[in-house]
Amino acid sequence: MPDWNLLKLRRDYSIYKKFGFDRIPVSVNYCFYKPEGVKILDKPTGLCEMVKVCDEKREAFYITANEEDCVGKRFLGLPMEVPHMRHPDGGRLGVNLGVMQRPASNLNMRRYCPQMVPGSVNYAMFTPFDQMVYEPDLLIFVCPPTQADVLLRANTYMTGEPFESIGTTVANCTNLFVYPYQTGKINYTTTGLSWGMNGRRVYPEGLMIVVIPFQKLGIVTEGLNEMTWYRDALKLDRDGYVKWDAELTEKTQEESQEIYWR
Repeated sequence: MPDWNLLKLRRDYSIYKKFGFDRIPVSVNYCFYKPEGVKILDKPTGLCEMVKVCDEKREAFYITANEEDCVGKRFLGLPMEVPHMRHPDGGRLGVNLGVMQRPASNLNMRRYCPQMVPGSVNYAMFTPFDQMVYEPDLLIFVCPPTQADVLLRANTYMTGEPFESIGTTVANCTNLFVYPYQTGKINYTTTGLSWGMNGRRVYPEGLMIVVIPFQKLGIVTEGLNEMTWYRDALKLDRDGYVKWDAELTEKTQEESQEIYWR
């Protein structure tokens, strides 16, 4: 049955090819009905690993709760035959893991872990960028800081909004896969900050993970098409850059004064 949650691809995303990403961006779609013509993931995997798996497989797949082997299925609201956590733990899990001082700290952290309404998402589909046929709910990039800067700056260029990042030591998958979807805000993190991703050896340290939700994709794409990605001044040495910045600031002040005295 066609999924009325999925919107056929209509936007031109070709500008993203200009980056030449080493790791292919991945589109995420949350589905009520089972995606047609897409295979189910062939092995249980953590939600934090799904983007990497999609990049390595270079083919689309979908998951149910059975294919997610950590807490991610709970955050996505995927229906489970057996609850992920059968009994309330009172916050003891974080203490036992060694990441929280006391249960109260863990319970407080859970306030910052957004969740989908249970049953609203039955399947999550992951698609390599070059195979997208539906508009993404989320478009996720794993790249060096110099490329992440351009992605984040495209939104600031269009809106003036600052960079914002929210994350947690554990269960950080919810901040990447749920928070942007529910808030419409871009989120990003640096690899090496997530307990689960580190333990699962998902990525080396120092990469940026940038998550752009559907609410921001049009804005970021327009910004990328319009703005200058890299200023020549950034190729100067330190003194050259300071001189360029000062001269440009002075010129702007002079222009402003001329307008003021007209």
